[in-house]
Amino acid sequence: MKTKLFSMLIVLSVTALLFSCGKTGKKQPGDGTPAVSVKTQRLNDTSGFTMSNGERCTIVAEATIDYPIQAGKDVSIDSLQRLFAAYVLESGDTLSLQEAMRQVVANSMHQYDFMEEPLTADEAAEAAADDGQNTLRYATSTRVTPVYNKNGVVTFERVDVVKKNDKVTSVTHRYYSFDVENQTYIDLPALFRDDAVADVCQLLRQQLLKQNNATGNEQLNDLGYFNVENLTVTRNFFFDDNGLTWSFLPNELAVEAVGEPSITIPYGDLDDYLSDDSILKRL
Repeated sequence: MKTKLFSMLIVLSVTALLFSCGKTGKKQPGDGTPAVSVKTQRLNDTSGFTMSNGERCTIVAEATIDYPIQAGKDVSIDSLQRLFAAYVLESGDTLSLQEAMRQVVANSMHQYDFMEEPLTADEAAEAAADDGQNTLRYATSTRVTPVYNKNGVVTFERVDVVKKNDKVTSVTHRYYSFDVENQTYIDLPALFRDDAVADVCQLLRQQLLKQNNATGNEQLNDLGYFNVENLTVTRNFFFDDNGLTWSFLPNELAVEAVGEPSITIPYGDLDDYLSDDSILKRL
């Protein structure tokens, strides 16, 4: 009897061990493994212009971009890279990924095309060595990096910074999320029911009041916020382990001095508003 019992215990233990190995050996969407692997590309360019007052203007543009190079099994990395180029890099359908990354720097340079005639090669070299007294210098930088990368979802953050004579004049944070398994860009319909969007907006307003220890819109107005009663959900959101965060660009929800306000809603508070196949159920 003891021998039979001992044999049964061994069989059960081996079975449990095999089941456990089989369960952990295969990576599942929610096991915390990275949804994509990335590689870093760095680019830069320099140009210059002579303005109508004779002052020289030098333009320096640089970009550091983490882009996807590998995803899970049966996931087309080419398709994901095209989505990355279209949304994060804001490129057209005709550009390759490498061309789209170079275009990021080119677009930064071209925003100053209105500034008269370009410098000659000698003038540009002289301006680069100038002490800054006779030169107006603009430097633009773009940084793209994943800020959420698991559960079959990746969110890229794009930060664009503009400096004038080494003083920061503009900073913007933009977020782009992708369902790696289904090869799609994650927009609001991938999260919430159409009839629940208004309720989510109300959650945002309530959370904004709470974050600022305010009891009403008037107090928020005093803090630099405006048009709070018309606050809406936008596409500029990102995921983390605790909730869904919306980020608002400068002058979109508050005066420039406030910067870029962000509002975080815990996942549990959003349960009643999810669409049937909402990505949030995976998170």
